[in-house]
Amino acid sequence: MLRSVGVLVFSMLVVPAMAAAGNSEDVVAGSDVALTGGAVVANVHTGGAMWFNPAGVARLDSRSVDLTGAVLSYSIASAPGSLSIESGEQSEGDYSAIQAIPRALTFVAAPRPALRWGVGFFFSRSFDRFVQDTVATAAGATEPSEFFASADEAKSVYHVSGTVAWKKSEKFLLGGGLDIVIASKKATEIVTGAYALGAAGTFNRSLNQSVAGGGLQMKLGLQWAPIKQVRIGWMVATPSYLVYLDNETTATQSLSPPNGAPQFQGTQIDELSGSWAGVEVGVTRLGAAYLGKWGWVEADLVLSFPLNTPALDIDRTTTANARIGGIFRLTERVKLGAGFFTDLSPEQAPDEFGESQIDFYGFTLGIDFANRSAPPTRDQDGFYLAFAVALRYSHGSGQLAGVAFPSTFPDPPGQPGQLNPINIKINEFGINLALKAAF
Repeated sequence: MLRSVGVLVFSMLVVPAMAAAGNSEDVVAGSDVALTGGAVVANVHTGGAMWFNPAGVARLDSRSVDLTGAVLSYSIASAPGSLSIESGEQSEGDYSAIQAIPRALTFVAAPRPALRWGVGFFFSRSFDRFVQDTVATAAGATEPSEFFASADEAKSVYHVSGTVAWKKSEKFLLGGGLDIVIASKKATEIVTGAYALGAAGTFNRSLNQSVAGGGLQMKLGLQWAPIKQVRIGWMVATPSYLVYLDNETTATQSLSPPNGAPQFQGTQIDELSGSWAGVEVGVTRLGAAYLGKWGWVEADLVLSFPLNTPALDIDRTTTANARIGGIFRLTERVKLGAGFFTDLSPEQAPDEFGESQIDFYGFTLGIDFANRSAPPTRDQDGFYLAFAVALRYSHGSGQLAGVAFPSTFPDPPGQPGQLNPINIKINEFGINLALKAAF
């Protein structure tokens, strides 16, 4: 498969975004997740437990529905010189993107007082953007040259989750889950350029790709309350493994050197095959929460394991991140939430076009409104409805593998462009909404 500048330009905005800001594959699932920035392993109160700690499902209301969405996610990236020419010219490298998608829908029921089961739909990673960039020699250059790059790509990962949780006692909860995972990627990339308006050579690279697969992920978790005010949570999830891959790819490149015959090369793949390809990393979480009548605070450690999947161009290292957050009761029906999170890059140092290594730090701040102080218990009548809105901001900085084009067409003829690591900064802003109904 061709590595092109189109991959480079696309990567500047993927960062990899998916579901959440930055590198994380976590889902904003439930009001407590949205309000605390994901500090919920020990004390989750919504259907987000199916993602962050299956044991928490055992503590949820006997019948409840949670819906969470990102109303707005806006990112601004600055990577000056992402495209450059050896004579000194460079692109501005300023980009922005907006997306708005649903994140999660969960339902929990209680066949027995100490038993809960839940089903959930999670949109864990999403991307659908078009980006482009260009660089040209300075006005009045003796050999005016121009280079263009564009990329149109859509990536997504869906989870359909099933969870069973057991409440052994008020002090100990145990849960496990199995996810069906569907992943897809579609990409069109073009890189082209001309020296001396074409008289001194031209080149073109293109890629059209569609890759899809399906597989599984398993999760296990527990929660323990040694005393009434303290809860400890732990969970582990396997990587998401795809058991089949459908790959349709066409890649071409052409050269028209100033002194020589034109050259063309193309490859095409149309293959449906069985596989065992990891698409999301395995993870373990450990958290501790302190509870009071005023609310609760929690601190979590999230450890992501290494994953290497050459078939999907995935090579990630072990990464540790922190989540610190809390929810504070203002009145019987109104709560305030805040959180801080790190989102360090699991990627290797960029050594090929388009690769990046960016670390993020961010915070959340939000408020939750409810029609009553608490959901009805199993033997009570009534309806509970809560609505939460949370603002999310993160700042990222790191390196991106840019491309530098030579001032003249290569001799002997070859595809122009060489690795040029540059600095990149990203600011991401988001608004998350969450709705919970219990009955």
